[in-house]
Amino acid sequence: MIKMNNLNFSYEENKPVIRHINLELDKDEKISIIGRSGCGKTTILLLLAGLLKPVSGEILINNQLLLDVRRQTGMIFQNGGLFPWKTVYGNCSLGLKARHTPKKEMDHKIDQVLDNLEIKHLKAQYIKNISGGQKQRVAIARTLVLDSDVLLFDEPSASLDAFTKENFQDLLLSIYEKYPLCSIVVTHDIEEAVYLGQKIIVMKDGKMDEIIDNKKLFGDKSAKKSIAFYEKCIEVRKRLE
Repeated sequence: MIKMNNLNFSYEENKPVIRHINLELDKDEKISIIGRSGCGKTTILLLLAGLLKPVSGEILINNQLLLDVRRQTGMIFQNGGLFPWKTVYGNCSLGLKARHTPKKEMDHKIDQVLDNLEIKHLKAQYIKNISGGQKQRVAIARTLVLDSDVLLFDEPSASLDAFTKENFQDLLLSIYEKYPLCSIVVTHDIEEAVYLGQKIIVMKDGKMDEIIDNKKLFGDKSAKKSIAFYEKCIEVRKRLE
């Protein structure tokens, strides 16, 4: 589904941020990317979203060369990127209105997604009046109503407390069960990377330094209490050193 071929990017000339990235992802694959600040994690997402253009190399999604922002790719930022002066419904309807979706169809889509994310009761609430975890759910809902097949998460739980973070992680897993998606989660949290990634990509200095297979532990809540889970966390930590 996604192919990155010899991808290179610089914000300034002769100061590469992304260097020689090659990666292929299947249509239902879920990966996490972890690395120290400044290693290029967020830049990868911005390139995949079409918000930045590579200096050299190419990105293909469904065998189509990515040249601009793609309608079916959704990006969820740490702060959600929501409009606080609009309601939950108002935020979710923006993209659908831009596509001239009929009102009846729009209402049905929004209700269905809000129900799946367990926030339908907040439909008329203003963003400024809901919690951080609820805001993240709205940000995801705003993307899912647009029939996205690629979701890009940039530190989605960084601002959440420990309990809300765990609930949010479990929410992502439930979304993966209900929607056919390719998902990439950028995180600083080692346990989150292990829990949410079938593969864990360790980035260093703009390169993908290591790709760790994690299919056995991905999404297994009971495994969080296992020795295997913490051995995997230790393995990732060592790769980050």
